[in-house]
Amino acid sequence: MTRWRHLTVAIGLVPALIIYVGLVMQVADMVTDIHMVLDFLFYLVAGLAWIPAASKVVGWLARHESH
Repeated sequence: MTRWRHLTVAIGLVPALIIYVGLVMQVADMVTDIHMVLDFLFYLVAGLAWIPAASKVVGWLARHESH
């Protein structure tokens, strides 16, 4: 019975993303409206920054589910 990993990912990843979005919104209040290019770069980096961490978690899940 290895379905506990799915529950672990669901319980951990979703709240982590919600916390991440909240933190990005706080930083965005300080950084944005300075210059249009800075806004674009901030949202580009912030929008893609969570992907490596999430892919490691999903990779861990897939690696252990393939057995």
